[in-house]
Amino acid sequence: MFKALAGAALVAALCVSGQAKAGPTEDAIAAAILTMPESRKAVGAGPLARDFVKRFYSERDMRPAWFGKPAAEELNQALTRALTQGFRPADFDMGRLYELHDAALSGGAAEIAAFDLQATDSAIRLVEYMFYGKVDPEKISPSWNFDRPLIDRDPAEVFDEYLDGPGFAALMELLWLDDFQYLQMIDALARYRGIEARGGWPEIARGDTLKPDMEDARLPALRQRLMAEGDLPADSGAGLAYDAETVVAVQSFQLRHGLTADGVVGPKTLASLNAPVSDRIDKLRLSLERFRWYVRGLGPDFVLVNIAGARTFVVLDNRPVWATRSITGSEYRQTPVFSDEIEYMVVNPTWSVPASIFRKDKLPRIRKDVGYLERNGYVVRNARGEVVSPGSVNWSADNPGVSILQKPGENNALGRIKFMFPNAYSVYLHDTNDRELFDRDERNLSSGCVRIEDPFVLAGLLMRQDSSWTQDRMEAILESGKTTRIDLPEPMPVLLTYWTAWVEDGVVQFREDPYARDAAVLKALNADS
Repeated sequence: MFKALAGAALVAALCVSGQAKAGPTEDAIAAAILTMPESRKAVGAGPLARDFVKRFYSERDMRPAWFGKPAAEELNQALTRALTQGFRPADFDMGRLYELHDAALSGGAAEIAAFDLQATDSAIRLVEYMFYGKVDPEKISPSWNFDRPLIDRDPAEVFDEYLDGPGFAALMELLWLDDFQYLQMIDALARYRGIEARGGWPEIARGDTLKPDMEDARLPALRQRLMAEGDLPADSGAGLAYDAETVVAVQSFQLRHGLTADGVVGPKTLASLNAPVSDRIDKLRLSLERFRWYVRGLGPDFVLVNIAGARTFVVLDNRPVWATRSITGSEYRQTPVFSDEIEYMVVNPTWSVPASIFRKDKLPRIRKDVGYLERNGYVVRNARGEVVSPGSVNWSADNPGVSILQKPGENNALGRIKFMFPNAYSVYLHDTNDRELFDRDERNLSSGCVRIEDPFVLAGLLMRQDSSWTQDRMEAILESGKTTRIDLPEPMPVLLTYWTAWVEDGVVQFREDPYARDAAVLKALNADS
């Protein structure tokens, strides 16, 4: 009896505000709030569900926000638009939302209240997921340090303000992302969902490696597969001969998937061709989600490293202006995902070999041939930092008690320039003396830092606001051989990210998952809210 009275009293308290008098629907909304489940935690906005709904409807004197109002159709349109950005109907409980709406149309106050509360929950999930992403990246990546925007007002007040003012569509217009890459990925997702709706693409049977000028019964299936993504025109020829047109189409496919573009359909190319369209859709959904994690609040200019794709981009005024091949960390020495600011460059750098690389890589070579040090420009230092002769060191000891530093020069592992953003991981961008590695298709090869194929182009872009910076000045510093620090006119944000799908120059690119990170993010992205 006490609990029943307490519940009734709370309903009455929730319904009383100023001069407004509660009606049946207001009473039903207040009662329904009491039966809502405990609050779930949002990514950035704090507790949702009952806590948010209670504040929201208190602001409204328990009046319905959606039923019979334009906001309901605006919510439907916004949810439909969200599906084009990689979300699922279940993320917003859309099936239940539509069932409750139908029930409200023919029901009474209780049914209207049930629909209205569900619409509010679906709407706040939509706002939260668009603003922060659905998945919490801090639970996926231990190195995550991207600044995430904060909502500096009570979301319940904001919702009430827009629903009784400009409308829900106006609120969503503030939240939709208008980034060039994001929009291209949305278009790509629509295209691949269209392929899926048409039945996907055929699987190509295993067999001998397909080489140009061969004849093989699998050629018709190969052509259909290539036509599905547009690598081969739809009106291309038929037959069992592996002709030149099909070879060119296979090379196009290989380039888009980070494979050796030789036109030969070997095991790797065949496996990529036979990946289902659902896999490509998931990769695009993952990239859209990862983009939502960090893009909001970014300035118009930044450097972006795609670790999985081993590519580095410069974005100026919100448009990509330059891209280059890169070398990123291996599976065992992964480049971390994080953000920072490039503060300065060092021309003719020295390289203080990290202790882990010294133990694992350098020490075995030195033990075989101590002359390796002199040939490659290394000096040896004792624990006090004093330069000592290599011959004075007991290299066979488990811990020789020394460190090594590589002097500037053609053999320096950092090349002729490095780009510094001091961080806890000792990761930075740099040139390299091992340039043939850029010709490899799989370039997750480094010890964690990011090697840049065209570092002096990057230097020019970073120094573009310094009128005194010229090619002649750069060449003079290089020729001097002296280690020279050059501060940037202003720090440049740098983002180290991880995409296995993206769009570059209008072409959809896919890569394998070198750090095996996609599965965990996809599981969280597909989990019930």
